[in-house]
Amino acid sequence: MIPRCFLKSSLVALATASILPQIAWAHFIWLKAEPAKQPGGTATIRAFFNEEPEPDAAFVKYTKNLQLKVDGQTVPSTQGEESRNADWAGKLPTTVDTEHDLGVMTKGEKSYRLKYTARAQTGVLAPTAKEGSDTLRVRLIEVDGQKLVEVLFDGKPVAKARIKVYPASGEPIDATADDQGRATIAGIAEGTSALWANHVDATPGTKDGKDYPETRYYATFTYNPSAQAGGTASASDEVPPTSFATMPAPAVNSFGGAVLGKWLYVYSGHVGRTHRYSVETTDKHFRRLNLEDRKTWEDLPLEKDLQGVALVADDKALYRIGGMAAKNKVGEDEELYSVADFSRFDPETKTWTKLADMPEPRSTHDAVVIGRTVYVAGGWTMDGDSDTSPYPKSTLAFDLDHPDAGWKVIPQPFQRRALSVGEQGGKLFVLGGLVGGGMKVDKRVDVYDPKSGTWSQGPDLPGGGRTEGFGTSAFAVNDRLYYSGASGRIYRLSQAGDAWESIGAWSLPRITHRVLPGPGRTLLAVGGNAKGKQTPVIEAIPLPETPAAAAAGE
Repeated sequence: MIPRCFLKSSLVALATASILPQIAWAHFIWLKAEPAKQPGGTATIRAFFNEEPEPDAAFVKYTKNLQLKVDGQTVPSTQGEESRNADWAGKLPTTVDTEHDLGVMTKGEKSYRLKYTARAQTGVLAPTAKEGSDTLRVRLIEVDGQKLVEVLFDGKPVAKARIKVYPASGEPIDATADDQGRATIAGIAEGTSALWANHVDATPGTKDGKDYPETRYYATFTYNPSAQAGGTASASDEVPPTSFATMPAPAVNSFGGAVLGKWLYVYSGHVGRTHRYSVETTDKHFRRLNLEDRKTWEDLPLEKDLQGVALVADDKALYRIGGMAAKNKVGEDEELYSVADFSRFDPETKTWTKLADMPEPRSTHDAVVIGRTVYVAGGWTMDGDSDTSPYPKSTLAFDLDHPDAGWKVIPQPFQRRALSVGEQGGKLFVLGGLVGGGMKVDKRVDVYDPKSGTWSQGPDLPGGGRTEGFGTSAFAVNDRLYYSGASGRIYRLSQAGDAWESIGAWSLPRITHRVLPGPGRTLLAVGGNAKGKQTPVIEAIPLPETPAAAAAGE
């Protein structure tokens, strides 16, 4: 390593934020995932540049262009005094990564390419977990009950990899990986040590017009086992720290949900085994939860028990739209029928008023209020036999201020069901869903602009799981659209509407649930199917701030 006195004198000559060879020789990118300081708060992910695994304000400008990533998705971040910081709500991710390619540089007469990677880990990985290609990564795995550091390049073990360990106290210690790229490092599993490893790839190449004979990789690693604040709760026997309230029995999925005033409303829904339908598997309750005391549930008059139903609210009333009713009993052939119902519920008088039916029945659709107009998109029309159920070819709009005008039919460039819809910037976003007669998931996002009356495509839904995009839920808070699905990740649409940003995760990943606004700047996950059964747990996570500077990544 180069003496620190030489490094400090070299820094004086730096005139730009680009990382030059002098500093790169002995300083690295580090990541740390720090749990929330208080219950209900947000955790912090920090990226910083230093020789040692602690931030130094003198080097903060070198983190300006770093992108912090979870599951390959960029996490919104801002520049702090010592580090680049990202808020994370709910359960912390198992891994957070960042990297920086410093390009081709010269030391003496030798040229080489220099690439840095950094990882923060909050949980132990299985040795079979796959890593990205063409880069160096250090990770913590567990083999036969033993926690081991593993060094991989291009997804393959780096035999005899050089490792530098930074213990909680004392000087750094050198270590070497075995032939499988693995090593036992004191303090790593307890989160009291940090380390970096390096690897030289002798493959020559050219970058920015400069030739290089080799690439030198440096990968840092930190581990914080206490950062698993979200726990590993199951849907049945544990209460996660993000728990906000509990549904009275029976818990439901594929229900209607809305928030109006201080109340959270839950309308009917599916109970019992997945994909089993009868008159007994549709909940016979319409309830509301007091969001202030988080305990009081009040039963309300149920107009009709349904599942795959939409429930939305304006500033005075609730609106129930469509849904599916089963006519068969348990053990009989299924007879499932979509309905065209449209009704208004007055929370003051607790009465229902029938409004104009939709042009055709539909269920497993979704709806949202934009301005004073209710938009309904997606779904299918069931008429006893689900195998032959057609998909509507149009989105519907209903002007609440001019009910006599009835439903407006808007041709749409898609046919999907089990989707979600939301609003941002006055536009309708239709997210994911199923296509065809089977369970093929489409991650496409369609966007309708009411002002121009035109459709466009938005950014596809992120996530690599085969069910991601099915049974999602979405809602806008402070004109930013949030959605979640099977992975449990919570995503926010960028301010420009062209990308999805990871901002947090539920402790209980769920589908066919409802994402709704909670008290203050919180987001709720209500009901849904978690690990194959309905969960009664309602979770709440704090939402990160969304100032213009943060949205711009400044």
